[in-house]
Amino acid sequence: MVSPKQLATALGVSESSLKRWADGGQIDAVRTAGGHRRIPLHEAVRFIRHMGLPVLHAQALGLAEQSLDLPDWRDRPGVCDAFHLAIEAGRAADALLILQSCYLAGWSVSAIADGPIREVLSRVGQLWQHAEWGIIVEHRATDICLQGLNMLRTFLPPRRGGAPVALGGAGGEDPYILPSLVAAVALADCGFNEINLGPLTPGRVLANAIAHYSPAIVWFSLSKAPKAEEVLAELALIRDAAVKAGAEVVAGGRAFAELPPIQMPGVHIAHSMAEIEALARARFQHLLSDHNLPNG
Repeated sequence: MVSPKQLATALGVSESSLKRWADGGQIDAVRTAGGHRRIPLHEAVRFIRHMGLPVLHAQALGLAEQSLDLPDWRDRPGVCDAFHLAIEAGRAADALLILQSCYLAGWSVSAIADGPIREVLSRVGQLWQHAEWGIIVEHRATDICLQGLNMLRTFLPPRRGGAPVALGGAGGEDPYILPSLVAAVALADCGFNEINLGPLTPGRVLANAIAHYSPAIVWFSLSKAPKAEEVLAELALIRDAAVKAGAEVVAGGRAFAELPPIQMPGVHIAHSMAEIEALARARFQHLLSDHNLPNG
């Protein structure tokens, strides 16, 4: 929770302006037992993003303070370059600050995933072929990206009991943690209650989880490609369970680029997180209209 004064300090506006916005319903504030206004951090972040307001003093919100010259957030290649330089130099705090600032500036989780995170992992992922030090850089980059995604999750509203469920994981032979976590946080950003089963999740396990949790959308991440027939068998198990649960299935990951094109009814093959986000938001709106679910 933050006070109107803290949020006003962060934005460089008057406390009276913040109180007027709260009284006018533009900010969802709660009252303490003593009658003082308090604003949940996720609501402060939503307001900042919605209004397009610059954060001048992030430390007032308990966030990392700007400590470097940040790129123009409209210059996406520049943002990717700055993030890459921070990662390659091992400046974790600077890299996390860039991701934090991207989100506060209005970027979606999927845009961050498709932009700086994907770009930096693509660049450092080739370094091991040239020198052993590249392995260290790649592992460090992965760890920083994991930290960044978990940080972004704290900016999102808490899970709501009535919201639809999104469920997923990586393939049974896929040891990579990051891609499935990216999908989980991006779907949480769309309003879903996400359940991330993570790496090394066989299709039969995911199918059992679908039957148990009755999700509205299922994701399947694949970064390490087994044989095409094994992928098809896993997808078929997942698709059949999803059909029974009334869920949509979306699959993605770099392994699909190495496999023959997959065309399976009931399975969407996505090539970016933006595609997954578009599918998820359409699905969410459909559920809202059909079942009068809570929005936001």
